[in-house]
Amino acid sequence: MEELTRLVAESMARHGIDVPVDSRPLHWSKWSRCHSSFDLLLVPTKPGLFALAEELIAPGETAIAAGKRMLAIFQVTETPDLDISLLRLFAPGNPLAARLAEGRVFVRYAVIEDDAQRHFVHASMQRWLATSAETASGVISDHTLAVLSTSEAPASQKESNKETKNSDIQAPAPLPAGF
Repeated sequence: MEELTRLVAESMARHGIDVPVDSRPLHWSKWSRCHSSFDLLLVPTKPGLFALAEELIAPGETAIAAGKRMLAIFQVTETPDLDISLLRLFAPGNPLAARLAEGRVFVRYAVIEDDAQRHFVHASMQRWLATSAETASGVISDHTLAVLSTSEAPASQKESNKETKNSDIQAPAPLPAGF
């Protein structure tokens, strides 16, 4: 696998494409309930990303989800220390405290030690969150327009994004690779 990754990187470099990210999929943990700090005892003290999601439908609650739990991701955070950042969620005065106390919040994380890769993946996840929220709601936020304008999107796509505020709701974008 390492050899294939190197060959792809060399080929892309020959064609003038700089890929700062390791193309292998990230190794995300399983979803864990985030009810108390004891639920996070095995989180490593390493840099990475974590995603927080709220349970919308419990397992077996409706036939629509085919008996599976349905989660909605509401936050993706980049951190130099996963353990400390996740424990801070339970600190007094944290705005998420009430939400966490309900026991409907889940967390998963991926260790990403390379700074450039971590920043790139975080930016990709933020863009995905913004576009998925727009797709679900049908409303394009100013924040998303700013994210899109700083991303690689061509000018024509940026303009069409502004015009789609009142368009029909479409299926959400797929999750980034490896999530």
